[in-house]
Amino acid sequence: MDKLMNELRLNLLGNPDVSIIKDALWQLPIVSYEVSFERVKRFKMDILMKMLLLSFQETEIRRAATLAEMLLVEELFIRDLIDKMERGRLIGLEKNGYKLTAKGYEHLEKGIFEEGMEEEQIVLFYSAVHDKYLLSAGDASTADEEKLSLYRYAAEGTVDWDRMLELLSKQEWGSEENFQIIVTDIADCEESGTVYVPCIEFQLYDKKQDIFYSRVWNGLTDSWDETLEKRIEEQEVVAWREAMAETASH
Repeated sequence: MDKLMNELRLNLLGNPDVSIIKDALWQLPIVSYEVSFERVKRFKMDILMKMLLLSFQETEIRRAATLAEMLLVEELFIRDLIDKMERGRLIGLEKNGYKLTAKGYEHLEKGIFEEGMEEEQIVLFYSAVHDKYLLSAGDASTADEEKLSLYRYAAEGTVDWDRMLELLSKQEWGSEENFQIIVTDIADCEESGTVYVPCIEFQLYDKKQDIFYSRVWNGLTDSWDETLEKRIEEQEVVAWREAMAETASH
């Protein structure tokens, strides 16, 4: 961390008009959550499944054997497809035979079929200061091993399952030529602790422009963090200028 701090300092001082008033090293708390979520495999619907759905839509059929005879296909194969469509809630058995559900009509129109998968688990991280969910906590630890102080403008937030689902839905969970894996819902979410991300802060003065500003290197993203910088500037720039004026007057 000292090496990185020196490299950043040299980079900032590459501008001869800029001076560093103060630097500091502290930690940003990030809350971790254990999240269980549901997924499906999405296939392009094959011709036989379309034919079965169209048959159920237009004809009263209760037995797989009837369809097997109509379509000249093995009964066991037909029964397996019917079981899949029932589990996927595309069809339901009524008094007069199998009927398409609303989901069945929708999937038939779109030409897709979704097959349920086992629940998956992942650890997500939430930065209340940024009001943002993340898949990784980057360079973070679960203990305050270096005894660094916490970010002085740390915030609190509440769990938002919809935004977690949005994040997970945007990820690539694996796909092949004939199917795609889609995240459909969050089944459970439990807070599992807090991790701490080291950050490097510089308080700066540009004499040419006569402005005070901050730069904060976020160890989570390995980049300068405008959100953290803006918050510090909003709270402290006036005090920095007053302190410099008081020093100059003595």
